[in-house]
Amino acid sequence: MCIVFIKTNPNPKNGEYRLIIASNRDEFYKRPAKKAFLCTDSKIIGGRDLEENRENGMWLGLRIDEKKQTLRFGSLLNVTGEEKNTNVQSRGFIVPNYLKAKESTVQYFENLLKNAEFNAFNLVAVELNKKEVSVYFLSNTPIQICKFHGEQTLGFGNSPVNRPLTKVRNGRHRFEDVVQTSKSKEELKDGLLKLLKSNERNLPDPELQRRAPQAYEQLSSIYVEIKKTYGTRTHSIVLVDKDWNVEFYEDTMESPINPDNIVWGNSVIKSSL
Repeated sequence: MCIVFIKTNPNPKNGEYRLIIASNRDEFYKRPAKKAFLCTDSKIIGGRDLEENRENGMWLGLRIDEKKQTLRFGSLLNVTGEEKNTNVQSRGFIVPNYLKAKESTVQYFENLLKNAEFNAFNLVAVELNKKEVSVYFLSNTPIQICKFHGEQTLGFGNSPVNRPLTKVRNGRHRFEDVVQTSKSKEELKDGLLKLLKSNERNLPDPELQRRAPQAYEQLSSIYVEIKKTYGTRTHSIVLVDKDWNVEFYEDTMESPINPDNIVWGNSVIKSSL
């Protein structure tokens, strides 16, 4: 399970942001991963999967092209409750391949659907440049491509975009409230982190109950924890201010994860367009 909230504003006032992203990654604690870093070769920022045969896959990341003055962001969300096939490609390379792709976002989406088969996923993408900011959504179950222009507050999770989970709907409203009421960057980051760490259950949720009947109550909170084996292990926040300063903030469980003694570590990577 994962969740991502996005606020876009192409024409921010002083103290406002062009782009705000807050996201959680939920995964088994035993799955090895590397914390977020900037790869100097590819200019990609984000954590990496270290599981055997899936090394360097990504669940979330961004790439800044300083020459073209563009930022590209991608987040992969599995679709819960759909049939899984072992004879398909790994979804973990969808994000890094998108970040490195030369074609447009829509062209990448179309080529992805045409040339490869994957288990059910949602892909959330953002394109930011000096003229505009756009959010794109792709799902292969069912096949759907959406584009959102201009100023938007959006939330995405592990179900089709037209059937959002209750925690996505409720979380989007709380996300918007944090953005509107925060008076400084630190207050904004603290408020977003508090939201991402919320263990309040968002029930009832018939859609989640249908998709995950055995664990829907535990999965109904934004911050997930199930029997010390699975749960939210990484929080990511991306901020792009009016002056095009970019900050990638990550708060993540230090690996290897000991469920009886979890240690959190954070890192900040800064850049500009």
